[in-house]
Amino acid sequence: MYNCCCEVLNSVNEGIIIVKENLEVYSWNSYMEYITNIKGSSAIGNNLYTVLPSLNKNYFKKTVHNILNDGYTMFFSAAMHRDLMDTEENYNIKISKIQDKNNTFMLLEFHNVTGQMAQIKQLKKYIKELYNVNKELKKKEKVIENLAYYDQLTGIANRTLFYILAEKYLQNAKRNGSLLGIMFIDIDKFKSINDTYGHQIGDKIIIKAANILKEATRESDIVVRYGGDEFIVILPNIKDISDCKIVASKINNRTGNIVYMKDKEIKLSFSMGISIYPNDGDNIDKLIGKADKAMYIAKRNDEDVHYY
Repeated sequence: MYNCCCEVLNSVNEGIIIVKENLEVYSWNSYMEYITNIKGSSAIGNNLYTVLPSLNKNYFKKTVHNILNDGYTMFFSAAMHRDLMDTEENYNIKISKIQDKNNTFMLLEFHNVTGQMAQIKQLKKYIKELYNVNKELKKKEKVIENLAYYDQLTGIANRTLFYILAEKYLQNAKRNGSLLGIMFIDIDKFKSINDTYGHQIGDKIIIKAANILKEATRESDIVVRYGGDEFIVILPNIKDISDCKIVASKINNRTGNIVYMKDKEIKLSFSMGISIYPNDGDNIDKLIGKADKAMYIAKRNDEDVHYY
């Protein structure tokens, strides 16, 4: 009977150990010999922890004790308990209690999961690579978005983003019955400055102007480079025309409105025109048109700001 049992166990493609209740090795199949390089004749009759000292760990011994007392089947994964087997390969270990008439045995099954773990490792590598690729794609999407919606020279919103945001704020104003201001601004004598000092200084002036507008406007306002030296500021949720006057005054009365060059200082000033929804129009194009006209009236009359 024992020989028959051994033949069956030797045909199983996993390591099998059967131990008696006192942990004396009762059976040791040929796959176990392959795993450990320990012959069954050397293992049988000896204590399990003597034959496999790597199993002689407190947590493993406590588990074995509980299995023998309670009859539970326990499982040790190779991923979490790599130290239980002193081999290059990875094995999951399943331990079960076997009752044979008046005898108690314990069955230890060693299942090789090296290939599975290699696949999992490779899968984790692919996931990490996929994550990195996705991260790079998101960065590129952000760059593309910046190219589409932000002015490359100044970093502020461009005309495309202006129309998206302006329409959004206009709809909010219509829904809430609030006022919306549109401020059209250009830099005084910019063409003359650009022609005299060149495009490099001209770009420096544009950047400085954008920074002045950002610093002088409210946090809720949107500063836009509309084109060339023209800027628009969206003024949402204003109470009355006085809010626009305060912003306009801050823009032209800042002490830092100066661009420094080697032998010259250029003092920047702005001409501004303002239109307000709903007084001056019920759509963005009308509001821009009237703010633009007001700005040219201010320039012609040598005013800082003109209200349509």
